[in-house]
Amino acid sequence: MTSLTARPGARAQVRGRASGANNIEKQIMGVPARIMRPCLLLVAAAVGLTLFGLVMIYSASSVEAMSEQGDAAFYVKRQALFIVAGLVLAAGAAKADYHKLCSKTGLAAMGLVIVGMLVVVRVAGSGANGATRWLEVGPLRLQPSEFAKVFVLLAASGTAAEFFAERTIDQTTFVKRLALYVALPVLLIVVQPDKGTAGIICLLVFVIAYDAGFDRDILIKFALLVAVVGLVYSLRDDYSRQRVLTMFNPWSDEWGNGYQLTRGFMAFGSGGLTGVGLGMSRMKYSYLPEAHNDFVFAIVGEELGLVGTLAVLAAFAFLAVQALDVARNASDHEGRLIAVGGVTLLLAQLFLNVFGVLGLFPLSGKPLPFISYGGSSIMSCLLIVGVIVNVSLHSTLPETVHDRRRASMALSGDDEDTGVSEPRVHAAGARRAGSASQVSAEAGRTGRASASTPLAGTSGARGNLRVVDGGAGRKRIDLGPDPADRLRSSRGPEVRVGGTSRANAGRRSQSGRRGRRG
Repeated sequence: MTSLTARPGARAQVRGRASGANNIEKQIMGVPARIMRPCLLLVAAAVGLTLFGLVMIYSASSVEAMSEQGDAAFYVKRQALFIVAGLVLAAGAAKADYHKLCSKTGLAAMGLVIVGMLVVVRVAGSGANGATRWLEVGPLRLQPSEFAKVFVLLAASGTAAEFFAERTIDQTTFVKRLALYVALPVLLIVVQPDKGTAGIICLLVFVIAYDAGFDRDILIKFALLVAVVGLVYSLRDDYSRQRVLTMFNPWSDEWGNGYQLTRGFMAFGSGGLTGVGLGMSRMKYSYLPEAHNDFVFAIVGEELGLVGTLAVLAAFAFLAVQALDVARNASDHEGRLIAVGGVTLLLAQLFLNVFGVLGLFPLSGKPLPFISYGGSSIMSCLLIVGVIVNVSLHSTLPETVHDRRRASMALSGDDEDTGVSEPRVHAAGARRAGSASQVSAEAGRTGRASASTPLAGTSGARGNLRVVDGGAGRKRIDLGPDPADRLRSSRGPEVRVGGTSRANAGRRSQSGRRGRRG
């Protein structure tokens, strides 16, 4: 007879730990831990990058702020206020149901505000370096194109999901929404001009259309057409052409158009492997323009070296992986597109900034997400994170084979400690029947089990399992009188040799020997 025993109190400890784990899982904002974990890690990565950005902004801007504003922490204080505003927006975006945000009413309301702000910028906005991109609101200076990216993200995701996945709108409605909610904002952004943001939005729409199931051949041809038209349009003016030429050879005009880029190279070169030390940058002493804004990544390379820059890129990669996990667990296609599109916006802006600072792409003026100084940039980045968190809070993970296996092998019994572990019975891929729990619970309350009652939820040879009194206050599980019986079913032996049963193999062997003797 084979027996399984357990020390008194062990079952209660195991049950307590399991119960505590289940309670923790249920208390994470009402979402299972397996779904909420990527969301929490995403938020942690975003918060870490934001705090690191405050440190780098202070380091890169302290000299300029002291000389111009009389306060070394001037830019850090302003950035902190923008971060607070961004957190409020992110909290609101996370709490609101993204289905309502992407509804016809929600998109119409947001579109009216965004398009209205872009029109006002075109008519009465403020500008710099030949571009009119900012809207003065009291002491604040906002860039509506940054918020237009989030709006296009929601509009394109919702429209694509309704047309390709849910099929609740026809082709005419699909085209009208794209023209109103995507093409119109992009057109208003291009005429500012803000080609960098327009390019990011076009890439966003391409990724969403690709993931939604748009015809691949048509999509690629259309993307190539847009890229060619955008390149031709960008090279129309002398300013854009000069940026392209500067990218190829910035040292040809070191003290002119290539000054900022060459000083960025010097900052990276002086940083080496581990950097000159946090706060010890020399290029921030008015040598590198926009050191706390577009070129803050160069200051990171100077002060923290190659190790620091790779750590920053690794943090962004970690954030992207968590966002893609949220997309994979999304409850519907619309949520998946929002999460994928959100991480596309962040990564596209990251690579535009980093490649521009490294001289691998023309300078676009796009700040480094979460790290560069800029109120509209940090608020839009946090808003994107809030939208992805919204998707995570509405996510559902389908039951996996491991879930079903854990359910079938779960402990049965009441909350009282009987001093014996109940057997975990596998129910052949199905959940345990209620009668099994009742039998086990009755055994626990009475302190003994009926030897004539088999454990429920079993079949075949396992149906002979019985809990019996083993003496000395212990319970035993009777697995059968003969171990060989447990290997047999009603159809005969289950153990086979070479595809045949041992009995048949023996008979064939004897028949063969008799044949050879004859």
